Amino acid sequence: MTASTATDGRRPGRARRDPQRGSALLEVLIAILLFAIGIISLLRVLGTAVRDSGDVEFRAVAATVADTTIGRMWVDRSQLANYVVTNAAVAELPSGTRTVAVNGNTVTVTINWQPPGAATTRTHTVTATLVGN
Repeated sequence: MTASTATDGRRPGRARRDPQRGSALLEVLIAILLFAIGIISLLRVLGTAVRDSGDVEFRAVAATVADTTIGRMWVDRSQLANYVVTNAAVAELPSGTRTVAVNGNTVTVTINWQPPGAATTRTHTVTATLVGN
């Protein structure tokens, strides 16, 4: 007895092999992988933005503290020597310190702080010459 063949040349009861079989699943897996990479990238950008905005806030506070110190000294120019201080605590900044140096009428205010999780200390320095009456 001979085996009969189907019209397409294959034996009946046998599955036809399709070279495209499973390609939809592969496309879905690749799409999920690309989506996951995109989400991870967005989370990294968000983390960097949050960290940078914290740095900007701390720098603004440091500038305000330095400018306020110089403003007080400007009003009381006759007592500049009384404002000299080394590593005074600055409560508004994490691990913040303020150093004030006076050389004649030139005042230098240096603010240091270390943001949470940062390896290095940040510094903001303002120098002003106080002249006038």
